[in-house]
Amino acid sequence: MLRYAVLSMGEAAGTSPEKILRTVSALSATPDAGIIVTGDLGVFTKVSEDLSIDLPFTAYVDDNKSLRKAEENGEKLIFMSSSSIDMDTFRYGIVSADTGRASYKALQCAVDAIQNGAGQSLVTCPVSTLALQAAGYKEKSVHSLLRTFAQTDRLENMVTAGNINAFGLTHRRSVRSAIEKITRENVIEALIKIDALRVSSYFDSSLPIAVGSLNPQNGDGTWLGDEEYDAIIPAVEIVKKLGMNVEGPIDSEELFSRSARGEFSSILVMTSGEAFAACGAASPDEMLIVSWGLPFLRIGLPGDAGLAQAGKGTASLKGMIRAVTEALVLRDNSFMV
Repeated sequence: MLRYAVLSMGEAAGTSPEKILRTVSALSATPDAGIIVTGDLGVFTKVSEDLSIDLPFTAYVDDNKSLRKAEENGEKLIFMSSSSIDMDTFRYGIVSADTGRASYKALQCAVDAIQNGAGQSLVTCPVSTLALQAAGYKEKSVHSLLRTFAQTDRLENMVTAGNINAFGLTHRRSVRSAIEKITRENVIEALIKIDALRVSSYFDSSLPIAVGSLNPQNGDGTWLGDEEYDAIIPAVEIVKKLGMNVEGPIDSEELFSRSARGEFSSILVMTSGEAFAACGAASPDEMLIVSWGLPFLRIGLPGDAGLAQAGKGTASLKGMIRAVTEALVLRDNSFMV
């Protein structure tokens, strides 16, 4: 039986339906490439007609029972309908309660399919916070939706592009509140979690984990702030004594250039913004988010929903193709921790 990667639609009024259709078509001839797409069939049909993209699916289902039957029949490209948007009011680039419900249900359906054994890895597209709010949901992002659907508090995000695999010590915080979180205990905890992931086939465990500094380095080798001396340096020394292969702290310029050359298995930076900036500079069209701590691997496309480009047929496919390709490879490998 085929093993499947599951793709969730994201914001229906954005570019994800176009990207998914073109990507599934491009990868349809890949040997053993089982793909399940969850989303709104009316939207995908409209995008297919408006942009002259053939619908590539070999089977259409609307519940887990029919999904399992399609899998048993060896269908490679399966579309699972998860919502029904009013197509009379749907407009490209315009989010609504309808599109918010559709993106919510598409991701919920994708997670449910995997948890019921119908898929092994998940690819997510960006959602719209405004659409989710209009639909009355408290969740504001794919991250918070995944925590709800998978019922986990262990979710850890890594940003990746090229050779850079970057974890942020802090997420979605102001600079002032982020600095308050840079403590010896928090840095140690983060490094222990990252080190535990090195058993995954995703990483080269022979390479060290690098730790970034918070403050820039003076020419004489001293630091401009106390965080390195009080938190980061002691944390690195402690985890080294525990046997971890860790290097740092390293100032940003050296950290990112060496990481881009492939010298580290992963890096820990003090704020997630640094991770996104580094990966965006390294390869903006192929930057991805990998989530650990779920009972399956999740690879996500970062950024906005592409509302301005929706319906024009001009969306870049590089990130989506990379995401699905990696999801298809990693569905058969060890990635769980």
